Amino acid sequence: MHLPTKQSDAITDIAIKSRSLTDLFLRNLIPCGKPVEITVSNDIFEGASPTRLFLIAEGQIFYRVRGKLVAVLEEGDLIGLTRSLNLNEGLFSCIDDVKLLPYERDELIAHVNLDGRLQKNWVHYLVCNIAFFQHALAQEIRAEFQPQAGFVHFTKGEIIIQQGDAADKVYTLLDGSADAVCDGVKVGDVNANEIFGALAVFTRQPRMASVVATSDCTVLAVRKEEFIDLIDHQPQICLSLIEEMATKINQLNSQLLAKQ
Repeated sequence: MHLPTKQSDAITDIAIKSRSLTDLFLRNLIPCGKPVEITVSNDIFEGASPTRLFLIAEGQIFYRVRGKLVAVLEEGDLIGLTRSLNLNEGLFSCIDDVKLLPYERDELIAHVNLDGRLQKNWVHYLVCNIAFFQHALAQEIRAEFQPQAGFVHFTKGEIIIQQGDAADKVYTLLDGSADAVCDGVKVGDVNANEIFGALAVFTRQPRMASVVATSDCTVLAVRKEEFIDLIDHQPQICLSLIEEMATKINQLNSQLLAKQ
């Protein structure tokens, strides 16, 4: 069992554990019928009894919910449990040859209840399946809040931010260097990996200073709405912004003291 997209190592480990537990509690349980071989199907369970389960012996099966591919299941995965409890609105399908071993839900439950160790394996298996989809959901939510960022290239002397303009984006300087300039006077440096342009977004005021490239540079631009969503879901970003702003304030204070 794995996600249709790239998954974390934690999800992979859970899937491996789930498959090994399946092998343990099914090891001495005889299938309720002959192996089922299917070439192509949009619904593996079409015509099957409501309590039928299948262990995938060969091939690959795709699980979709409301048309969206949610998981890909492979040899050693048990399918149909949520369906047998009327908790499943998804469909299992295949586009190539698969071989399935049939089991009955009630026979399986009676089997695991005969032995305390099997009961423990069964509970552990159910928890693994819950954890798999919890991690999958967390990964999906994180992906949803990834900003639709754009990479922009500037040559030396080009204006990245213009003083007085509306603040519609937050920027990160990926490489190169830039100066912050207010009313024609340099008031600070912008260094690689530094986030800039956020203050005007938070205060909803026009840009208080221009940012001018002092070398060829690459900038990551994020729309303000997406940046605010990102802050809501990853508040640790605020800490780095506060640290950077404090550093800038110290620099400005030093410059003022030097002029006195």
